[in-house]
Amino acid sequence: MTEYILAHDLGTTGNKATLFDSAGRIAASVFSPYPTYYPQQGWAEHDPNDWWTAVCESSRRLMDVCPHALHNLAGIGLSGMMNGCLLVDNHGNSIGSSIIHADIRSAEQCRSMESRIGEERAYLISGNRLAPNFTLGKLAWLKDNRLELLKGAQWCVQTKDFIGAKLTGVWGVTDYSDASLTGCFDMSESCWSPELIEAAGFSEAILPEVRSSADLLGRITRDAANETGLPEGTPVVVGGGDGACATAGAGAFCDGDAYHYLGGSSWVAVVTQGFKPDMTRRVSSFCTLEAGKFVLYGTVQSAGSSLDWFLKAIGIGRDISAEATFEQLENLASEAPPGSNGLLFLPYLMGERSPIWDADARGVFFGLSASHGRADMARAVYEGVSYALASNLSALTEAAGAIGKISALGGGMRSELWRKMLASIYGTPLQLMGRLSEATSCGAAMAAALGIGIYTSYDAACSNFAPIAEMILPEEAISEFYSHQLAFYNAMYPKMSGLFTELAKLRRRDVLI
Repeated sequence: MTEYILAHDLGTTGNKATLFDSAGRIAASVFSPYPTYYPQQGWAEHDPNDWWTAVCESSRRLMDVCPHALHNLAGIGLSGMMNGCLLVDNHGNSIGSSIIHADIRSAEQCRSMESRIGEERAYLISGNRLAPNFTLGKLAWLKDNRLELLKGAQWCVQTKDFIGAKLTGVWGVTDYSDASLTGCFDMSESCWSPELIEAAGFSEAILPEVRSSADLLGRITRDAANETGLPEGTPVVVGGGDGACATAGAGAFCDGDAYHYLGGSSWVAVVTQGFKPDMTRRVSSFCTLEAGKFVLYGTVQSAGSSLDWFLKAIGIGRDISAEATFEQLENLASEAPPGSNGLLFLPYLMGERSPIWDADARGVFFGLSASHGRADMARAVYEGVSYALASNLSALTEAAGAIGKISALGGGMRSELWRKMLASIYGTPLQLMGRLSEATSCGAAMAAALGIGIYTSYDAACSNFAPIAEMILPEEAISEFYSHQLAFYNAMYPKMSGLFTELAKLRRRDVLI
């Protein structure tokens, strides 16, 4: 009899619920959206009740599509967006909204912590900068601005942990991957850092117990069964953060395995056996689903979103589907040669994280002349995002050592132009995964499959849950050409950084006027 695993992947825009059989095949998948709220500039929040509504709705829809799975459901896997901050009381009731990863209200608190502990010391402990995206700064902000909420809280939880607790009634548990991207986890000691917590000024008691992603969290309660339509008593595994689940879905388990995820925001990452902080602090770190293994990663803030911006800027795609729109853009970019006839694009539309960490940086077309047209500009956008990813890959290589295979994930990898371009810019083969947009769900399902005993290791589950579609080889002559282009690209930001700072001052002055 076929057994099934249900994976819930809670992202920024909604919950993707995917039903796998025990051999890793996808039986069905549904998506339930929820809104993000922006009550003030720099703030970004979710209502956790929206998460639960989406999980209940998507679970029932899947069971309607595949009713036979209802009586053969072996377990539940969970993944969710990381870096968040949701306070709950001792009954599991949420206290206020969830402050999500995109929220940067705690910039002042991060500067204050930096003055107390030092950026280098904080990075050495946590593998991450003192940045407002992380939970540490959010808790410091709550201490300074919403102390009554903090005093009334029993736990600070992450997205997938809230859902796991709603399903099982077991509160106060997280996994190593989610803990590692809070900004207050000691990566070397695999525990919460008293030093960082003291710098932020809150009590360690609010932080949950840290357990393995494949550990059994609990079983679906009667109340949760009534709301979700799932069988009471179904095992629920702790699960992992979306970055760690995507790493598993990329088939990246061994030291030196690398991958990139190309979507709206994108990142490139490499697995390391043991914690290897980048002492230049250009890239960040988190734990994988497996104990003792880590990920160094660099994020490109505006990757696929640079294409979205360009499409709107030139007026393409107002009356056609998104898929047709991007096909139209790819065809346009294909009309220009490699190098875009000497036109380069810096994709800093919303500032940039790694490797430059400059919120004031902005997008630039460099080398624009009267001879350039829309095709050159379109290709330059593709190439600019690719150079940004390659710059992060170079920083990762310097920090982690030799990199083996590079797997490719994300909706952007549906573009044949982009696949070939990235292989040539990286100068190494790309291993295109068979499930470009389901990698995170696959990772959550793998953790569940281990937790309930269907598989004995991630390696054993990998070939079924993370299939490879094809290998894309670099074109040698074009790779050599792109290596010169990349060197020029990397030289641009240092020459412009001071101007970006001055431009930010001008913008602030204009706002005041």
